[in-house]
Parts: sequence; C-alpha cells; structure tokens
Amino acid sequence: MQQERDDDGLMIPTAQIFHEYYSALVGYACKFVDLHTAEDLVQDVFIQAYGKLPHNPRSYLFRSVHNKCVDYFKHQAVHRRFVQDSLLTQQELEFYHPDTGHPSLLEAPDERSVWEAIELLPPKCREVVRLRYMEGLKTAEISDAMGISSRTVETQLYKAMKQLRTMIRKISIFFVWIFF
Repeated sequence: MQQERDDDGLMIPTAQIFHEYYSALVGYACKFVDLHTAEDLVQDVFIQAYGKLPHNPRSYLFRSVHNKCVDYFKHQAVHRRFVQDSLLTQQELEFYHPDTGHPSLLEAPDERSVWEAIELLPPKCREVVRLRYMEGLKTAEISDAMGISSRTVETQLYKAMKQLRTMIRKISIFFVWIFF
C-alpha cells in the first residue's frame, strides 16, 4: 500500500487520504457534473494519483478533479459533434433516390415546393444548400467558396434540412387544403 507522510513526518496510508478527501472532492465535482459522474471522476483521480501524491495532497487533488471535469466536458463536446455529424449524414442518405441516382434534397410531393422552401431559408443556409445540391460541391469545396469553416458548412446544412422538412410539410398541407 502506498504511504504518504503527514505534517509530523509520519506515514499516512493512501486509503486514509482517500477517506479524508473523497466526500469533499465529490461535492466539488458536483458543482460541474452530476453525482454519478462526479464519483467516477474522483475515483479516476485517485487511481491516477496513486503513488504520486505530494506532501500536502489537498490542492493537488482538487486541481486534479477540476482538470478531470474539464476533460469530461471536452469529451462530451466531441461526442455531441460526432452525433450531429452522424445525423447530418443520415439525413442526407434518407433523401437520396437510388432509382435515378440523383441526390434529391427532400422527398416532397413536387419539386416546386422544395425550391419554394429553399428560397425561404436564411441567405447563408440557402447558399450552402444551393452549392451542395445544385452544384454538387463537397463540404470542403463549399467552405473554400464561401470563406467559412467546414464545421459551419455542416451546421448550416443541418439547420437547412431541419427547416426545410418543416416548411415542406407546411407547404404541402397548405396545397392539399387549397385544392380539396
């Protein structure tokens, strides 16, 4: 068992340090994350710090928990970005017509309602959609053409798809209501 020294120079078992600081560290971590995550992060800190604890471990442990929370949020951001990218790819695949080989933007009762909906998009979204589906440019090419990041292009496409789906439903319902 790893031993640390107390203020008098006597050896303190790591288990004692764990019991002394665990609750306070979990409470501190709970300011940033939920209880279950806080407990996991504090345990990770103790596992990584085993054998490396300084003479006065308090500030070291709190700083380590803080850093673990920061790393946790960075990981969550990467995860959210991956999920959003996956959703965008999935949405694009849903709107692909294998019979014609033509990547259709949305399945709608008629193409006119799709283009009417595209014209109602905000200017940046409309331009990204036009470059992607009318000119067939890839994300990196759109990024270069518009002078924006690839991530912004993907975000604009995601927003456009979401808005178009809603608008096309409204337009379709409106036309059905008028003609019947």
